[in-house]
Amino acid sequence: MKCVAIILMFILCSALGVLADCQISSYMVEGTNRIFTYRDDRGTLQLYRTETVPNGLTLYMLCNGGDVVETQCQENGAFTVGFPMRCSNPMQPKAYKIQDNQCPEQMYIIGYEIERQQLELYRSCYDSKLGRVLYAQSDVYRKSFFPKRPFVDFTTDEIVTPAEASSYMKQNIYHAFCCVFGNGQNYLPHSNALIINRGHLVASADFLFVDQMTSTFRYLNIVPQFKSINDGNWEKIERWIRSQVPWTSLYRIKTGGIDVLTLPDENGVNREAYLSGSKLPVPLWTYKVVRDYNGNGVYVFLAFNCTFERQRPNVISICQIVPCPFSLPDNPHDGYIYCCDPSKFPY
Repeated sequence: MKCVAIILMFILCSALGVLADCQISSYMVEGTNRIFTYRDDRGTLQLYRTETVPNGLTLYMLCNGGDVVETQCQENGAFTVGFPMRCSNPMQPKAYKIQDNQCPEQMYIIGYEIERQQLELYRSCYDSKLGRVLYAQSDVYRKSFFPKRPFVDFTTDEIVTPAEASSYMKQNIYHAFCCVFGNGQNYLPHSNALIINRGHLVASADFLFVDQMTSTFRYLNIVPQFKSINDGNWEKIERWIRSQVPWTSLYRIKTGGIDVLTLPDENGVNREAYLSGSKLPVPLWTYKVVRDYNGNGVYVFLAFNCTFERQRPNVISICQIVPCPFSLPDNPHDGYIYCCDPSKFPY
């Protein structure tokens, strides 16, 4: 009898539309290259960000120009026009200059300009004099699946110079280290050694849709990061944060670099690590600040960006150490991690 009552309740809820939200699945995302948008209560176009579409909401699937397909979530949990949806020449996200007093240099919005308004995916604070991204910031929503990461080339947005972009090539990093630390340096053993790579500040997996993931592959969103740390504890932190985002809210995440990595050269003289002459400094620390919807600090993760230091380094003074919310490997290969008091962290 109890089972029958549960089944009847399920049928009744379905009939009343309680369970009639439309669910976007992995194959829908991976097969769609149009831009997911909707109109808010004021009729203003907004980027859609989550996998659940409420009953009655209309999505405007943009391609380019006037090429728009409308599809509405119906009471039966299906869309009026099915997915996936493709078009031949979809609009690409771009970088737009904006004023932001929190950025000491130039802030850029990465997103779209549609109907004379900017639709933001994330923003990047960029110092053109040093060729350095100071930080990037984005909103992260909860999701239950992770579509395949797109394979796309990084774009310079005609802001980062081609020479600076090519500085991330393995051979050029090797030559830069030889130039800074001497031909006898042993940090990078040969020109094919992949020690430092293009570390995303805003992770592609923080987004749901293909165009949004693709938007992260740009030089305005990376810093020189040690590969094993990027693939090790840093990725574990990003995965864990995504698992903690509330289903009914979001996290606002700010990620950046602090200071410049200093290493002794072949003669024992300490020198700062740059990848392109006096530009593209390798940060000594990378940080990730997690705030809730109301702007309250939730977590701060601070990573020492160097695998050559065999002992856990002293933490910088701006980090008031607190226990980390989950355990991480404690070694230079995976990265030395500190957790800081978010109420006292200045970034």
